[in-house]
Amino acid sequence: MSGKTYRATGINLRRMPLGESDLLMTILTRENGLVRAVARGARKANARIGGRTEQFVVNDLQLYRGRSLDQLTQAESLRTFPGLLQDLGRLTAAQYLAEGVLQEATEGQPQEDLYDLLLVHLERLAVTPSHQIAARLVHGVYQLLAVGGVAPEVHFCTVSHRPIAAESAGFSVEAGGLVALECLSHERVGFRLDIEQVAALQLLADVDLTPASLDWNYLWIGLERLLRRHIEFHFDRPLRAATLLEICFEPLAVPAGASPQ
Repeated sequence: MSGKTYRATGINLRRMPLGESDLLMTILTRENGLVRAVARGARKANARIGGRTEQFVVNDLQLYRGRSLDQLTQAESLRTFPGLLQDLGRLTAAQYLAEGVLQEATEGQPQEDLYDLLLVHLERLAVTPSHQIAARLVHGVYQLLAVGGVAPEVHFCTVSHRPIAAESAGFSVEAGGLVALECLSHERVGFRLDIEQVAALQLLADVDLTPASLDWNYLWIGLERLLRRHIEFHFDRPLRAATLLEICFEPLAVPAGASPQ
């Protein structure tokens, strides 16, 4: 159906040049999920809407439903995150979250929980110190996967279904989470995790992380790679933002991180 004007509240996730002066916007909205819309003339120097099309700007939007692509007719800025632009690590982490949301979100139906959670984690990333970015990113990734119902199992063995607590374990992307040591022979395991890594992974299921745990860089960097494998296996596509993320996190990595088997 085309020819209908509608309003939505959205977070800009991606923008691409279209023609000589237009932009193709991909926006996560609370009311309609992912929306792909053309912002006519947004690349012109005197465009009124120009700054409101920047990545991660939150807008009150007016759109016109087209036959193939919607058109963005008005945008009123509600929120920006200048802190994301002040640190390459923060910006890269935010782009990582955005890429994950693009894989998970659907079009044409409300995405209130996903929208609200992304907003929370962008707010946290925008003010977090550089040495805690890895923790904030990994926590955000897990929480967004949980909202979508595709988070890995971190409290029970995916083979025997017994609880796992204060012990080493394996992690299988194919099985969808932790595997108890006694079950390793029954399941292909991509990672072997020690007690600290298992404990850190289980913390991700909590809405908030304790201040002390945010500084465990060597653990969070290893768990980012683990969750990345999970995402890429589940959605069958690579995370492009991970390439730059590796460069940002390289000085923080130590051999104690989770290692593939």
